[in-house]
Amino acid sequence: MSNEKRTYSSLTLSDKKEFKRRYLEGESINSLSEEFRVKRTSAQYYANKEWKQEKALMRAELFQQFSDDKKENFIKMSNASIIIMTRALQELAKRDNPPTIAEAKRATEILESLDKISRLDENKPTEITEERPITTVELKDKLSLDPFSGVVKEVEFKEVSDEESN
Repeated sequence: MSNEKRTYSSLTLSDKKEFKRRYLEGESINSLSEEFRVKRTSAQYYANKEWKQEKALMRAELFQQFSDDKKENFIKMSNASIIIMTRALQELAKRDNPPTIAEAKRATEILESLDKISRLDENKPTEITEERPITTVELKDKLSLDPFSGVVKEVEFKEVSDEESN
């Protein structure tokens, strides 16, 4: 057997399919070229010109599958968390003794979390925000409170002579 390397196009059809399949699954051109005794530049040509889009598509599908699995797991965890939080709140409500401050605070945090989850499901903001443009008068008022802003608030005044003030 010769040590001489050949071009990718000289491989048998089954070897070409195997080479391409393994490349698309993530094996490097270098290792495949060594194993199949193919010139790396010949294999690289096919990787860049023929298989690039197919590999990108496979990668995108893989990431989408990963993302979908992650979403599904998140939904399962969220549902389990909601069940746990609901049970904890129900047990707290059934108890004869009133909740401690720490328990009441924790219950409030649980309700905030549930509210945020429901808002996310509805594509609504999870934080209370107000998006209202500020008027120039309001801006001047705010800046006038800052002694380093250089903005001086104009105030109306009336001059009083010394004779009038006595």
